[in-house]
Amino acid sequence: EDRVQKAISCTPPLSNPQRVDQGSPYPRRYTKRKPESQPSVVLRVPTPPPRPQPSNQMPATAPAVPADSKQQPSKNFSLLVVWCALFCDYCLLTLAVPIFPQLGASESKTGILFASKAMCQVISSPIVARYVDSFELEPLLLGLAIEALSTLVFAFTQDYGWWFFARGVSGISSSCIISSGFLHVQRRYSGDAEGTGVAMSFVATGIITGVTFGPPLGGFLYIVAPAAPFLFLIILIGLAALLALKLSNALEAAGPVSPSSEAASSKTIDTPAEFRSKLTRLLLDPSISVTLLALFAANAAISCLEATFGLYMQEQFGFTVPQVGLLYVVGAVPSVIGSKVAGPMGNRHGRWKIVMLGLVTQGLFYALGPKSNLAVEVISLVFLGLGMGLVDGCAPALLSQRSTSHHDGTGIVYTLNTMAVQCGFIFGPIVGASIMEAVGFEVMSAVLGLGMVAVSPAMLVNKGMPLPGGE
Repeated sequence: EDRVQKAISCTPPLSNPQRVDQGSPYPRRYTKRKPESQPSVVLRVPTPPPRPQPSNQMPATAPAVPADSKQQPSKNFSLLVVWCALFCDYCLLTLAVPIFPQLGASESKTGILFASKAMCQVISSPIVARYVDSFELEPLLLGLAIEALSTLVFAFTQDYGWWFFARGVSGISSSCIISSGFLHVQRRYSGDAEGTGVAMSFVATGIITGVTFGPPLGGFLYIVAPAAPFLFLIILIGLAALLALKLSNALEAAGPVSPSSEAASSKTIDTPAEFRSKLTRLLLDPSISVTLLALFAANAAISCLEATFGLYMQEQFGFTVPQVGLLYVVGAVPSVIGSKVAGPMGNRHGRWKIVMLGLVTQGLFYALGPKSNLAVEVISLVFLGLGMGLVDGCAPALLSQRSTSHHDGTGIVYTLNTMAVQCGFIFGPIVGASIMEAVGFEVMSAVLGLGMVAVSPAMLVNKGMPLPGGE
């Protein structure tokens, strides 16, 4: 009250107590406010904060949950599922390296058997490409189921014709797994260019690990029983399928993870005209076409070893089936390391540079001789694996970067990736085995190795591409 009285007493008197208001003909007298009247100063007492509710009671109104955070599954879980699927796919691809020659077929027929998977994969890829944008993980699950059936055929037959059929069917499953897997990673990391590169380089280690550990796994288990390698792989495929099914159910409950997932949620399928338009635009893009060429060259050289390396090591050095498989482990560690570091290196220096470096490394050490020296063979495998890891670790992320910035993030680009790789797997075993029969393993290695070095400057087409995140 003393403060109020003091404020009132300090109020100056009006200078003109008899002022006529504008617009009124009558004078209106303004007098000094009496002390007992309503004070002109209003004291505002701060409102005390509400008492906190007991911990065992729920708040009256729950906070709103953003629409894009409806319990999405972990990104790390997505990477694990895709990694396992790719590992199983490529492990089956190379598991047969020390086993197929035991059928006793000629080098040419063995090369055709290895190439049959790639043939069917190339034929089925355009069909898969039309539907891959319209689904989430359903194509990956379908691919794992088909792969399990083809592996059963390998396990319970020893006939060239049945193995040719099973090898071809596994090509259809690979087309589904690879396209769906990489597209899922792109969707989970939508808007994060650098994160996409690191994630794709990680899942690519699943490819490298499967390629390198497939031969020793097949060689050692084949000693136990001819069916043992394939039965063991069926168990791994089943576990990968269970993880993929769990992830698929979680994604369906959470809703679209990115704008490109909305079409997958609605199962909207492109018309033939829309599909042809997307495909044509992708193929006419120079950045995409040269990256596909690099994948073709790198995988043609690697797949050639599938059909020729085992036979050469048995004839030249007297290696047994397990020893041939164990020798592939030499390239395993540098391959995985190369693929893992390719993502961060691509983010820092440019992905096209890492792909070109991988091609040159792979080509030079592929051609390194003399092949009659076992130490030279070991050194070749080490750096061959490193170069392959760099290519496989960066090429999918490079395709993703271009697809996202210029082609609305379509997953068809990963089907083209698969086709380029498998065309290499057709070319490599057939042409490589023919060259080996004509002029020997050493000349074949020199031709394919120098071919990769010659292809590498084509990556300069991507010279103007910005670093990831700088589009």
